Amino acid sequence: MNQLSKRELTEIAVTAKAVLQRRNTWIFENKFKSPSQVSKQVHAEMEAIDSWVESGVKQVKHQVVSGSKWSAPPPAFFKANWDAAIDKGSSKVGIGVIVRDSEGLVTASLCSSITLTPDPLLGEAAAALRATTLCAELGLTHIVLEGDALNVVQAVQGVEENWSAVGMVIRDVKSLLSRFQEWSIHHVPRELNVIAHTLAKYALICSEDCILLEDYPPCIQHLF
Repeated sequence: MNQLSKRELTEIAVTAKAVLQRRNTWIFENKFKSPSQVSKQVHAEMEAIDSWVESGVKQVKHQVVSGSKWSAPPPAFFKANWDAAIDKGSSKVGIGVIVRDSEGLVTASLCSSITLTPDPLLGEAAAALRATTLCAELGLTHIVLEGDALNVVQAVQGVEENWSAVGMVIRDVKSLLSRFQEWSIHHVPRELNVIAHTLAKYALICSEDCILLEDYPPCIQHLF
């Protein structure tokens, strides 16, 4: 322990967690993840940690205060916060989703990047759809969706037909939401959606989708 740097110790911890997750995925989900995928996951998480360290303590303190204002959903409900980040240069959209229960415990987290026209509204709509899909995949029946894209929230709440690219995605969101026993969707300001936003930015540097059950990437650890 004394011979290794803090970064090396961090990499050991990240690697151990990734190996354990690989084992659990194989045992409980019967899904095989190759060692190369584990290596890529560790590399991506270490890049995110390095980026976070370089961002400075001042920014971290501000984010902690903002993230602490998140409000839990009612009992038996789960809340999914989503956000999108745009990389215009590579035409990529990063999607971040964090799902928590009524006690504030993390049920799942998601980082995913897709190649898409760098349209912020379309990116936010795609992120809302991915958040809804994740909740369905988790088998949840009572959900609350929160995002900081007011136009997307209003479109999901509305009844107007829209045949644009964004409108078609919104239509898919509505169709999927109709399968839940109870659901609602709400707009929140960016400062209350900082965890999902951080996950979305992290997704842009991930080499593959990162979906963790009852866990989350180290890039948002300081926000809890």
